Amino acid sequence: MQMKEIKFYIVDVFANTKYEGNQLAVFLDVDNQLSDNQMQQISLEINFAETTFIKEIQGNHRFVVRIFTPEHEVPFAGHPSLGTSYIISKFILPDPPKELTLALAHADIDIAILEPDNLDESIIFMRQAQPEFGHVFTKEEISLELGIKLEDIDTALPIQEVSTGLPYIIVPLKNLTAIDNLSLTYEPFKEFLLARNKYKTNSHTGHSTSLFFFTKEGYEPDSSYNTRMLLIENNKLSEDAATGSANGCFLAYLLRYESTPIKATVEQGFQLGRKSYIYLDGTLIDETFQINVGGRIKLISEGTWYV
Repeated sequence: MQMKEIKFYIVDVFANTKYEGNQLAVFLDVDNQLSDNQMQQISLEINFAETTFIKEIQGNHRFVVRIFTPEHEVPFAGHPSLGTSYIISKFILPDPPKELTLALAHADIDIAILEPDNLDESIIFMRQAQPEFGHVFTKEEISLELGIKLEDIDTALPIQEVSTGLPYIIVPLKNLTAIDNLSLTYEPFKEFLLARNKYKTNSHTGHSTSLFFFTKEGYEPDSSYNTRMLLIENNKLSEDAATGSANGCFLAYLLRYESTPIKATVEQGFQLGRKSYIYLDGTLIDETFQINVGGRIKLISEGTWYV
């Protein structure tokens, strides 16, 4: 019996050079050869933070895309949206457009390509959905239950959950030393989430809430912030090298509590040895947020997957 063949690509997202940023596999499955179970199995086999599947090409540069982690499907994610848009622009459309739209489970996401004639060096921006601001936490509960030193938490800004499709608890830290020295462990993190109905088994979203730490100090002079994103997946504590969805929540948080407009460069993944550069561009006018998160994408490989 002849095996089905699916075209796929691997890219690094939020990367200024190859082998930086966050890895992504993108599968072209517009013939819908793959079932939900097969997409989940492929995502586990690839074992990147996320894998995407382009399922349908519609009119007006609109594409139906599904996103899977090794554990489950997610309604939205940032670096998969940007990396998939790059692949669409480079390999599916006859010429890279200035704009396109991804139809994701959570919402349609508008994509802007700043330099379509120079796609491999262009910053690609996505506009995220309106944020939802959730619970505000005390520094004492964060310190006591997660094992973060009380004196490392910056009390000038709140600790708050924010979501533009996936939820993150935004935690301000005082300096680079504090963020470098983070030392969370799996069980206290899980218990913290379970106690607040924020773990996947008791969360109303079906997804575990993640933690996003930031400080205004950076390793590089052009960076506005250094950040780290920690999550629980596959029954272990993990860290993400670059997180577009979390940085969208972070931008909304900054617009509410710091200033508007905001243009900033975020460094993430430095503590993992995967330097990532995320560009924030946003405004808040009459309680309407414009949340744009961007980065560069580097093509690593392409190939054929046998099903």
